[in-house]
Amino acid sequence: MTTEAGFEPVELLAALVAAASEAHTRRTWVRRVAEVLARALPLVRLELGEPIEGTSEVEVMSSGADGGAVTTTRRRLQEPEIAALRSGRIDESARRGASVRSRIVVPLGGAGAAMFVALSLGPGARLPPPLAARLGEVLFHLLRGQEVTQRVAELSRRAHVENRELREQARHGERERPLVAQSAVMKEVLGRIDAVAPFDTTVLLAGESGTGKELLAQRLHRLSGRGHRSLMAINCGALPANLVESALFGHEAGAFTGATRRHLGVFERADRGTLFLDEVGELPLEVQVKLLRALQSQEFERVGGEERVRVDVRVIAATHRELEPMVAAGTFRRDLFFRLCVFPIRVPPLRERLDELPALTAALMADIAARLRLPAPAVPAEALVRLARHAWPGNVRELGNVLEAAIILGRGSTLAIDTALAVDPAPAPAAVEPLEAAIRRCITGALRACEGRIYGPNGAAEALGLKPGTLQSKMRKLGIEREAFLKGDANE
Repeated sequence: MTTEAGFEPVELLAALVAAASEAHTRRTWVRRVAEVLARALPLVRLELGEPIEGTSEVEVMSSGADGGAVTTTRRRLQEPEIAALRSGRIDESARRGASVRSRIVVPLGGAGAAMFVALSLGPGARLPPPLAARLGEVLFHLLRGQEVTQRVAELSRRAHVENRELREQARHGERERPLVAQSAVMKEVLGRIDAVAPFDTTVLLAGESGTGKELLAQRLHRLSGRGHRSLMAINCGALPANLVESALFGHEAGAFTGATRRHLGVFERADRGTLFLDEVGELPLEVQVKLLRALQSQEFERVGGEERVRVDVRVIAATHRELEPMVAAGTFRRDLFFRLCVFPIRVPPLRERLDELPALTAALMADIAARLRLPAPAVPAEALVRLARHAWPGNVRELGNVLEAAIILGRGSTLAIDTALAVDPAPAPAAVEPLEAAIRRCITGALRACEGRIYGPNGAAEALGLKPGTLQSKMRKLGIEREAFLKGDANE
């Protein structure tokens, strides 16, 4: 029994096995198999899918006019196709004739199988039922082999990533800093941390810089059911705007200049673990859209890729900014804010918990002295009084810096607090405001003053000296929504 192109079944089988062995994803498998079948049959299109009512989708490989494979897309199953699959038979769903294409639906794995392959052949072509049935059996086993190979590759990749992270931690000798909570406000914070830890609920840690939000994220992860998995942390404000998306979601080789190989983003590397998004308020608006989609569906696409990557990630976000005013100003998406702020926790600054300053100082002293390999000197009462008088704008981080300097200046025998506090850093020069930020501030200020009105003598356009159309164009470009500034029945 040979095909119309003269292929012997054994030759076809060998070619299919060789093609399927090169496929690393389902979409690649469809393409490779279709290319082999197109050489043996007058194949126009191949479809692979699974019938699930309401959400049925199939992979579709379409050939060009010369019979070569050119595109791979997705489409929904139709009810007649599902019915044909339920029947468990080989179904030729188009009339055969000199100028009419035939479409053959073959269940993979026998009658009642969930998977199917549909072959659309050229005019007048047909496939003998016995050969179609054997083809279905062969494709079934090849597909199962591809799924096993892909699963093994995923497990190997995850093991490699986790091993690399463990080696990185061991090389740097990372130690968890002390977490002191003796004040009432910090005990309340730890109570909320402990309450939400067992669940996969998204947590938003809000507080000034240096208050220990990352330590709280580490505690939350450690107490969760994911504590034996990795905790991936990324500072969203420390990345260039053009690299944020790649850092979060990864990229494919050739996605942009310099992308010589596939890179896995933190979302993918944190699979089955926890992802800590520090300074989430610094994310650009265009990246906020993709982050929202990833949080909602736990799916995303790498930069430059078409394959959807599915992960299982628990997200903890942190910010030192007030996000609500940013939402009103149009610099932070409202829907993303509510997606992140499921379980908010406010981390108090050091000035609101000075009663735990002695215990916090002792814990930091022991940690710093061990790291510096110096003895930890005693902390006299007058040193604690001196520390309590300081404003601590840098919070616990600044306290740690002062204590480290005091230990070094005292050579480990005394604590030179006065000397360490006397060396204040020079005031930083005033930052130059970026042009786009200045334009955004002017527009949002005018809209707020005019209560969202754009047109007319009391509108924001006149106040800014712009034409209404020009103002609306700038608002669209900056992602500023007029509705956020409306009050009552205000209109244009």
